[in-house]
Amino acid sequence: MRLQKLAVAIAVSAVLVGCSDDDDTQLITCGEGSQLNTDTNVCEVLPVDPVDPVEPVDPVLCGEGTVLDADTNTCIIPPSTGPVDFYNSDNWQETFPDQHATWASSEENTPESGTPTDLLEANPNLVSAWAGYGFAKDYNRARGHQFALTDVMKSLRTGSPIVGHDGNVVGEAMAASCWSCKSPDVARMYELVGEDKFANNSWSTWGHEMSNSVGCADCHELGGIDLRLSRPYAERAMTKVGLTFEEQDHNGQASQTCAQCHVEYYFDGTDSKKVRFPWDHWVPGVETDYASVVGYAGEDMLYKGFAAEAQLAYYDNINFKDWTNAVSGTPSLKTQHPEYENLMDRASHTMPTHLEFSCNTCHMPKAENADGLEYSNHNVKFDPAKLPGSCKGCHDDNAIESMLESRKTAINNLRFTATGTDPRLTEAHFKAQAIWAANGVEGIDAGKTIGEAKGNYEAALKAGNELATEMNSLLGKIRNAQWFWDSATASHGMYAHNFTEAKRLLTKSNTVLDTAIAEADVLLAKYAPDYVYDATKYDTKAKVQPEAGLNYDAMKAAKDEFINERVKKEWPIELR
Repeated sequence: MRLQKLAVAIAVSAVLVGCSDDDDTQLITCGEGSQLNTDTNVCEVLPVDPVDPVEPVDPVLCGEGTVLDADTNTCIIPPSTGPVDFYNSDNWQETFPDQHATWASSEENTPESGTPTDLLEANPNLVSAWAGYGFAKDYNRARGHQFALTDVMKSLRTGSPIVGHDGNVVGEAMAASCWSCKSPDVARMYELVGEDKFANNSWSTWGHEMSNSVGCADCHELGGIDLRLSRPYAERAMTKVGLTFEEQDHNGQASQTCAQCHVEYYFDGTDSKKVRFPWDHWVPGVETDYASVVGYAGEDMLYKGFAAEAQLAYYDNINFKDWTNAVSGTPSLKTQHPEYENLMDRASHTMPTHLEFSCNTCHMPKAENADGLEYSNHNVKFDPAKLPGSCKGCHDDNAIESMLESRKTAINNLRFTATGTDPRLTEAHFKAQAIWAANGVEGIDAGKTIGEAKGNYEAALKAGNELATEMNSLLGKIRNAQWFWDSATASHGMYAHNFTEAKRLLTKSNTVLDTAIAEADVLLAKYAPDYVYDATKYDTKAKVQPEAGLNYDAMKAAKDEFINERVKKEWPIELR
């Protein structure tokens, strides 16, 4: 026992020998989740703040084509593992940044109000000229390529196709080919289902497939710089008249890509309602037989090339009409937008010594980026200050705008004065209606619907009696006058592209109208001597649309329902 006590004393003494009152106590290093208590030199566990328990979140059920993002518990479209979607112009941005940026900037090419200009309000004569056709419902100034899909969906022309309780669509107004110039998705659908199947359907059939507005894939090989014709109907037409795309130089190919849309076209149902150009009637440099068909003996080449007379002769020869005018019963033609024909006619006939040019010369001029690299500006508008240097020797940008304004004024004088084409077309249509009415052929003025009025007029024209002979003569003149007028006025920028041709066509239309109105007056004197034409009854859109069988408020309400119930719920486009 004494030995044990001695050992303990020695140990304690040894410890005390190694320390003094001035030494620090050796500190302990504490692990994660604890801290040192300096009073006891012992590690203590840190207190934990109480937290509310977290309720488990049920995972979202994702639909076809989407997957669950575990971090956000939301459904997302998985990254594509297939080929890049080059029908979406945004997927060209990385490779072609300057072209994409200028293409995107075309969204600014819209009126300050942000809404299209109502051309029927500005010129109500258009309503009577197009009575019974979609353009009498709604016709606005274009806002540019970025708005092509929005505007065609909102337009009253395309109707208000709603699925009824029986599953059938009611309110359908247009054929599927009316998408042709509005989206590169049309070319995609041609590849997917075939041109025939796409075209041989109604307009709303493919609305859920239209998500991209006019862009890169319309004119270029997918993902590349080479030009192409993405619309097979354009390629067929060009080849038919000896302008095969592959054989053209760059300017020729550039203009042809524009001609896929900026051109006169039709579809009559005999070819799966595919788009067709009225070009079967001529071959460049070769005389046609249409001059003899119409008994024309002139030597001014109006029945060869792209002239409006040649196209009219083509339509006459195949006995074609776009619709029957619901006011007058005229078997009518609607010129679409023949910019390509007017430009080519100017380049190849009236200006053989002019420097070579194409659509892109003025509308897609070369630009230079920050690195000094040249590229084509894809904003697609006309700015005289950006014309190529080779043009400015004759077209000084300081004077060209005033020149174009002067041209517009000259054209407006041919159209809107008291003896101009536009008010006199309205006069001719309503005088024809009065002649029908005086002979008991009932139209809209007798309370008939548009369809009933058309049917009555069409039957009367086939009756083979004296009135039918007289009216076929009168309405033929109205048809021709309106075609020449429309060929000049439906062509965007005609005052710039081919001012001489615009004046010629409007002058010719007025000359034909002189004869038509004189002929109508003779028939009115015979059948309705007390009739007096009153132009003030048709001088506003609000006045003349009911006279053409249209109820604007009802059309607008039906369109709003279509937009809300189909477009916003089922179609991918975001309306702007």
